[in-house]
Amino acid sequence: MTDVASSFDIDDLRRRVDALKTHFNAPFDFGHGIVTRSARVQRRFARRLRLLQIPADLTGKSVLDIGAWDGFFSFEFERRGAKRVLAVDSFTWDESRARPRGFDCFLLAREAFNSNVEYRRIDAHDLDPAAIGTFDLVFCAGVLYHLRHPLYALEKIRSVTAGQLILETHSLIPAVHERVPLMTIFPGDDEGVRDNLKCGFPTKAWVSAALATAGFARHQFVYTPSFRWLKKAAALLTDTPQTGRLIVHAFAN
Repeated sequence: MTDVASSFDIDDLRRRVDALKTHFNAPFDFGHGIVTRSARVQRRFARRLRLLQIPADLTGKSVLDIGAWDGFFSFEFERRGAKRVLAVDSFTWDESRARPRGFDCFLLAREAFNSNVEYRRIDAHDLDPAAIGTFDLVFCAGVLYHLRHPLYALEKIRSVTAGQLILETHSLIPAVHERVPLMTIFPGDDEGVRDNLKCGFPTKAWVSAALATAGFARHQFVYTPSFRWLKKAAALLTDTPQTGRLIVHAFAN
């Protein structure tokens, strides 16, 4: 992404990016040597884009990006031709919390790219087709394990999915009983639970059962954790479940 608006003052952009640099989650390349993250993070996101298998051509499609943070994927959907992109977030766009300023990063990138991406502060539990409509593609990456009521949230996500959902999450890899629909939880106060990234890690079986329960007609896993058997052995030896990324495509029909 290097299509910075031609009218943008590059020195001003550099100054503003520098002020927010530690708050960017994604590796934006604004051109003119203005990059928000390291080469290692750039490679990681490039690999992530390949593994997610997002359609290369989204011409005429509507896309919802849940948990948009700084909007990296939102702007990528727009770049791929989507006619409408709505970015929503609550956790990193909540000014009442002492969190990274994801919304500030989003607004800066939106301005720099002269983007038409829409944005609203909405919690995944509050998604409502009457309020925001339905979407050909719904994207939800790195969100599921933050949610207080993940199954309920998946039902809400299904209500706004007219076509396809791309869901990426950490998954739980126990030594045994991996085929059982298990999910971790670390009890505590709300802030403590939400800050603990191990809250809500599901097994692959849980994700499969939850998507069906939420009303998706079918789904397929397009990526499962690397070194799974090694991680299962580590879980057995340490008596501690391991984790790995999981990507699934689910379909409304």
